[in-house]
Amino acid sequence: MRIPPFERYYRYVRYSVVLLLGSVIGAAVYHSIFMNNFNTVAKLNGQLKEQLEQSGRDIYELQKLQKKHTVIKSIVPIIEDDEKPLNVLVETELKKRLKEDLSVFIGKSIYSIDENADMARTLLKNKLYAGIRGADYQVSIRTVLVVDNVLQVWVRATIYERPPA
Repeated sequence: MRIPPFERYYRYVRYSVVLLLGSVIGAAVYHSIFMNNFNTVAKLNGQLKEQLEQSGRDIYELQKLQKKHTVIKSIVPIIEDDEKPLNVLVETELKKRLKEDLSVFIGKSIYSIDENADMARTLLKNKLYAGIRGADYQVSIRTVLVVDNVLQVWVRATIYERPPA
């Protein structure tokens, strides 16, 4: 039995390998573009879910406080990031947790906010929020302002690094 000479098929093997490598490289480029778009959509989805939750809570609270004109009706936390900006999903989760902690102010008179603001400042001074996207964050209140029945709270959030044990 004779074996055909390999030189006859060398050109076809080379073209097949080039085609295979082109397919692999094209698939890798397509996958990277797809994942970039998917991450963008996931971040946007997180932001929109947070806005939807906030809108639902605001509607519910505003319906309860519809007849009262001198009370705090909603809370807007604003996160300052001086050093390095936080991830959008981390910032959304921090805002959600801050709103939960500060929800005791909803329905309080705007004229008596100074009595409770110091208490909130001491309670949230260097407060640790653990387990947000795999990291811990330390939050401290910088400024509290009430405008048009909206309590705006500026906070500084930094990544908390646990001391060595």
